[in-house]
Amino acid sequence: MRVHVDEIPEAGRFLHFHWGEDRFQHFLPPDDPLTIRFERPVIVDLEIHQRSDHIRAQGLIRAEFRLVCHRCLESYPWRLEQPMDLFLLRQKKSEDQSEEDQDRDVEDLDYEFFDGEEIDIDLLVVEQIVLALPFKALCSEECKGICPHCGANLNLEPCRCAGKQADSPFATLQAIKQRLPDKANP
Repeated sequence: MRVHVDEIPEAGRFLHFHWGEDRFQHFLPPDDPLTIRFERPVIVDLEIHQRSDHIRAQGLIRAEFRLVCHRCLESYPWRLEQPMDLFLLRQKKSEDQSEEDQDRDVEDLDYEFFDGEEIDIDLLVVEQIVLALPFKALCSEECKGICPHCGANLNLEPCRCAGKQADSPFATLQAIKQRLPDKANP
């Protein structure tokens, strides 16, 4: 969805829309490992106000996703209620500043820029959703994960290889330590 700046009334413009999973997946690369499934559509409520030197977009993004836990690899529900408050500045290109210099300056700032004529609302919403996603998705803080040897989900069942003594990567060091003379008892 694109909003033309000259179509924003003085009192502001209110947007309310829903997204399905297919709309969100449209913005992700085809081979993206991010496994997000929608429990319910994304609901976006957004107010856009035009000022003399910027555009302000405020609102709320609500959604219910199904994420995959990074420890146990089981899916779990995750709720998003992300407030959104962005200041969009018109990008001005000066004649004495080269394109490369302008790009470098833009990367150093913490503002969103747009071309001055229209705003791509979809990109702003996707950016806010991706930034709100947990860096490490966990079904719970107490998640025990999976056994690295037998693959058992330790939240659901005991380890099947618990009786077997797996070779520790430190077993050789332990054997060397035992052969060293004890310095505490000369």
